[in-house]
Amino acid sequence: MNKKVDILRTRPSWITVDPEAIQENARIIMQYTGAKRLIAVVKANAYGFGAVATVKALYEIGVRDFAVATVAEAAIIRQEVTFDDFQILLLGVQDVSFVDIMVAYHLSPAVGDLSWLQQAVQLIPDGKVLEVQLAIDTGMGRMGAHSQSQVKEMYEFIQSSDKLKLVGVFTHFATADDNNQNYYDHQVENFYEWVHGANIPDKYWHLANSGSALWHKKEINIHMIRVGSVLYGFNPGAPERDMPIKLKSVLSLRSRIGFVHELQVGESVSYGATYTAQKPQWVATLPIGYADGYLRRMTGMRVLVAGHVEHVIGRVTMDQIVISLDKKYPVNTEVTLIGQDGDEEITIEEFAEYAKTIPHEISTTFSSRLPRIYN
Repeated sequence: MNKKVDILRTRPSWITVDPEAIQENARIIMQYTGAKRLIAVVKANAYGFGAVATVKALYEIGVRDFAVATVAEAAIIRQEVTFDDFQILLLGVQDVSFVDIMVAYHLSPAVGDLSWLQQAVQLIPDGKVLEVQLAIDTGMGRMGAHSQSQVKEMYEFIQSSDKLKLVGVFTHFATADDNNQNYYDHQVENFYEWVHGANIPDKYWHLANSGSALWHKKEINIHMIRVGSVLYGFNPGAPERDMPIKLKSVLSLRSRIGFVHELQVGESVSYGATYTAQKPQWVATLPIGYADGYLRRMTGMRVLVAGHVEHVIGRVTMDQIVISLDKKYPVNTEVTLIGQDGDEEITIEEFAEYAKTIPHEISTTFSSRLPRIYN
């Protein structure tokens, strides 16, 4: 059978993503910081929002720099996006054996030690050039040159090779989105001391992640920013820090009622019989569960039905949840799990706080079983 199955018809739970909101958030953060250049972080399938769609949307408004975590993520973008006049930065450690792929796909790896560069030049085909970004570990403790001398020797090695081209120098902040100002200042001081000591021009620098762009724009060189979470409309410092700007909501999560019935006094729902009706009440079953990324710990979370608040009752299961109802609703009634319905709204920050985590984990946890619809 070759007939294509309509996934939403067979299991109506879905994520809606607004590419125009992503574009507007990019404009907002650029205007707020005064930055001239933006590196859009689209790793992990653009934080779950869809990397290819996000790249296309941001390209439309002039963004030409993107960042991912892996060679495979970058290759998918190169294969599925028809235009190619944009740069892709590879964040994190990359195996030097993939240099041929990096050259072929025009990828710029973050490089943090001299030995990697020395091995890479032996693998770069004759007549080809590998664009690299110098990663400086000022205090994140994951990867990168760890002293002024290391920064200087790597920079000089890149400059001396006709197979390497420097296109960026950056660091990543550990406390930009929380209240540890002293540690942040320590990282900033290290970066400036080391790049100045190595005589690296500031046109290559990009320090500002989302937290820095929002709360530290006066403290660092802001010409080029490297942001992810703010593009997708959520607060990277939630719940500790308030946003200094208003961003557009990008994501909504919705489902439809699949089954409705009335619980009688003493009757329970879901595994463990953890919820028992104290009076007759209507409940509904929705086709979404922890296999979709609606986490098991979301029992008790708010949902919106016809513009008013209901709650998840009983345990969240792999494929289904049960919600309370104030009255009987028809099967196929839409239920909002994240998003706005009438005057009520459930934000991804609220969802994450209830789950005792951060919005980044929530959006990247939503599985491929939830179709992404781009309006």
